[in-house]
Amino acid sequence: MNREYEKNLHTKVTAFKLWAKRNYPQMTEKADNGEWCFCLEFDDMRSYSIAVINEVSADEATEQMIDDLLYVIARDNECSTVIEELEKCDHWFSLLCRCCINTDYINAKWQFAEHLHSYKGKDNLQEMVYDFLSAEDEYTERLALKALADIYPECAEQYAIEFWERNKYEYDEYQKIMVLHVLYQIHSVKLPYYLELAKMSDYKYLKENAEAIQDKLKDQDSQFQVADSYL
Repeated sequence: MNREYEKNLHTKVTAFKLWAKRNYPQMTEKADNGEWCFCLEFDDMRSYSIAVINEVSADEATEQMIDDLLYVIARDNECSTVIEELEKCDHWFSLLCRCCINTDYINAKWQFAEHLHSYKGKDNLQEMVYDFLSAEDEYTERLALKALADIYPECAEQYAIEFWERNKYEYDEYQKIMVLHVLYQIHSVKLPYYLELAKMSDYKYLKENAEAIQDKLKDQDSQFQVADSYL
């Protein structure tokens, strides 16, 4: 029975790949925003992937099945339907997440990084957030930093500051924006310093986010002052 699922899944994945090659030959893993790939072949491939996840035990997954599922997740990056289904299946989520980190499926990696904080399994999978922090993909690492603030907030400040100062990517505006929001989320005492740095930056959206966070802090201070007046 599992062999049948493996065969059918691979057939549907292959059919979609042929469609994509004909219609979007320029598509690569890096050049894929997910908005182009809605077609009958895509729908069949995605629907069958969900059937595999629901009907086949992760313990019985083959290498071919794992690779095909990771490919589908990567292509489903606009809606994230498959990764959301995986949140209901801890064993599958854990297996595919662990396998994903060693592949070139960038668009699957960032989805696992984004959803890792919601994982409810009993193994130590959430420790993989540290692997995603050094995934060598800007967006994956950015979402991993956000996940770190949810999973291990006590460790987030150190990594947030490293992200700000490391100059790893030529265009790092959104990395720095994420740093501000993480420092705000964990109530870091270093937030005011980085807000001031952000306001002196040439990055338009970084400045706007810094100002928005400062406004939130002012509102919170006002609320505390009002509350204190009733004590």
